[in-house]
Amino acid sequence: MRTIIITLLIASLSSILLGQEHLNNIKKHGMEIQWYFDQDTIQFTMAAPTNGWVTIGFNETNSITGAYLLMGRVRQNIAEVVEHFTLSPGNYKPINSLDDHILVNNVSGVESNNTTTISFSVEVSSACKYQKELSVGKSYWMIIAYSLEDDFQHHSIMRTSVHITL
Repeated sequence: MRTIIITLLIASLSSILLGQEHLNNIKKHGMEIQWYFDQDTIQFTMAAPTNGWVTIGFNETNSITGAYLLMGRVRQNIAEVVEHFTLSPGNYKPINSLDDHILVNNVSGVESNNTTTISFSVEVSSACKYQKELSVGKSYWMIIAYSLEDDFQHHSIMRTSVHITL
């Protein structure tokens, strides 16, 4: 928990120092997500009480089908975030296997004290039909989930959703 607080505090201070005045924050079922806009990108930080994967997703409806997922993990001290598209519950594919334009950049993360914290940026304009436009004022159901394992095919231990406006 201490790691989550320190990481989110650093992200908050960094955003203020960089002129990002509107920092959004959601906490639900042990997971915390923060985001802010920086020109043509949106910067996310997600943290959860696990050493497995952490995920946020976006959909127009409160359904996993058709969702744009941003699945992150730290393996061997290397953080990665992979974009996925959900075809049906339990059937999600990496977007790079469906289309070649990836929107995720600037990935960093750490696992410490049974907490995974990952930060990354995403271009706000979608490049293909599998991605969502993440611009200011857009409303989505945000899917939040985490797992005990790093394998993206491993089932989540927690998954829920919350209606948000970016």
